[in-house]
Amino acid sequence: MTKRRKLKIAYSSWPTGRHASAWRLPEAFNSGTVDPVYLADTARATERGLFDYYFMGNAISSTPEAQGSWHNNVFKLEGFTVAAYVAAITRHIGLVVTVNSSYQDPYDTARAIVSLDHLSNGRAGLNIVTGLAGVDAPSRNYGQTQHMAGDDKYRKAHEFISLVHGLSDSWEDGFFLDDRDGGRFIDPTRAHAINFKGEFFSVAGPLNLPRPIQGHVPVIHAGNSEASFQYGGQYADIRFSPFVTTDWNVEYYAKVKSYLPTYGRDPDDIFVIPGITFYVAGTDAEARRKFREVQNLVVNEYAPGNIGAVLGRDFSRIDRNERIVDILNEEDFAKHKWLRTALNAFGDESVTLLDLFNYISNIGHLNQPPVVGSGRSVARWIAENFEARAFDGVKLFPPYSRTPLDAFVDLVVPELQRLGIYKTAYEAETLRGHLGLSRPSNSFERAAAQAAA
Repeated sequence: MTKRRKLKIAYSSWPTGRHASAWRLPEAFNSGTVDPVYLADTARATERGLFDYYFMGNAISSTPEAQGSWHNNVFKLEGFTVAAYVAAITRHIGLVVTVNSSYQDPYDTARAIVSLDHLSNGRAGLNIVTGLAGVDAPSRNYGQTQHMAGDDKYRKAHEFISLVHGLSDSWEDGFFLDDRDGGRFIDPTRAHAINFKGEFFSVAGPLNLPRPIQGHVPVIHAGNSEASFQYGGQYADIRFSPFVTTDWNVEYYAKVKSYLPTYGRDPDDIFVIPGITFYVAGTDAEARRKFREVQNLVVNEYAPGNIGAVLGRDFSRIDRNERIVDILNEEDFAKHKWLRTALNAFGDESVTLLDLFNYISNIGHLNQPPVVGSGRSVARWIAENFEARAFDGVKLFPPYSRTPLDAFVDLVVPELQRLGIYKTAYEAETLRGHLGLSRPSNSFERAAAQAAA
C-alpha cells in the first residue's frame, strides 16, 4: 500500500516581513530578529503549528540598500547563532541555516552544522546558495572585487558540499568506546582524514566532532540555471522554488524530479517547496481588506513607466484610477499569467493601474505571489496545488511581523488537518524524519563493505 503524501510546511524568519512596505502598519512589530522575545514567540508558534522547519536566510551584503529592503538587511542575524537559540527553546521543529558556498569555508561550516545537529538532537538542515550574478557587494566583504562567474561558483559549490559531507563522515559510527577498564576512550582507527585537494579548497580532516545524528543533514538548494538543477538533483533534499501558476509549477515540479534518476536517486526523495506570502483572516473579505491596506502603504511615487516596462505597454496617457480589466486585453492576461494572481489577491475586478503599480512595487511579486483569504480558502488553495503536484509543501513568508504567522497557525493549519493532508502531531524526532528520509550510512563504512564484497 502506497503511503499517502503529507504536506510539508516551513517558516521563513524575515525581520520585518516579506512585503516591502507592510512594516508601516500600526500593528507591525519592527524590532526584527535582534529581539530574542520575538524569535522565541515565532519559534513556539511554528512548533504549535507542527511546522517541519524554521528557515533562517542569510544576508552577507551590508550596504543599507542591499536586497532592496534595508530594514530586512540590517536586522539579519547570523544564522547559526539564531538556530542555536531556537534549538534551545524548541523540541521538534527542524532548523535550516543558509550559507553561501562562494564565500564561506567548508571546514568551519561542517563544524557549525554538525554542532547544531548534536545540540538540537538531529534537527539541523543546510541551505546552500551560490549568490546572484552581478551582485558584487558581498564579495567586497570577503577580500574579492566581484562575484564569481556561474561555472566557477558551481564548481566551487560541488567542492563545498562534498567537503561538508566528507567531513561529516570522517568518524565512523562506533568510534566512542568509553572502555574505562581497558583505558580506551575512542577507537582511532575509525577516524579518517579526507586529504582533499581541489580547485578551490584544500582540507585534510578529519572533523573534530562525531558524525551528526542525522548522518548527513538535509540540504536545501534553489536556482534557475541548468547548473543549479544538476546540483540539486545530485545533492538536495529540498528544492526551494518560485510559484508562478499551478500549471507552470506542475511542469517545474516534474522537471525538478526528473534530475534525480541520473544520480541514482528516487524522485520522491526531494521535496519542492515554494515560498508563499499569505494574508489570512477570519473571512475572505477581511483578508482582502488587510491586503489592500498593505498595498496602499507602498512609498514609491506612481510611475506609469514602471508598469509599462513590465507589461510592454505605454500607460503614460491613461489615468491611474482606470481599472486594468478595462485597459488590458485577453492577450495581456495570457502573456502575463501573474495578472490573474493579482486580481485574485484583491478579490474583484476593481483593481486599478495604481493598485497594479503598488502590487509590482513589492519585490518578488512574479515568483512569490500573495494568497489572500480565510483560513478555509487558503487551505483549499494549498490542498489543490498539493494534490496537483505543483509542490510538496509551502514555506510561509509573512508579509509583516508577527500576527500573520499566528493567523496561519490558528486558521489554516486546522483546515489542512481537516482535509487530511497535514499531520496532527509530530511523527519523528529529526528533520530527516519529518521529511520521511532515512539516515544514510557512513561513506567509509560503505566503501569498506564494497571492497570486502
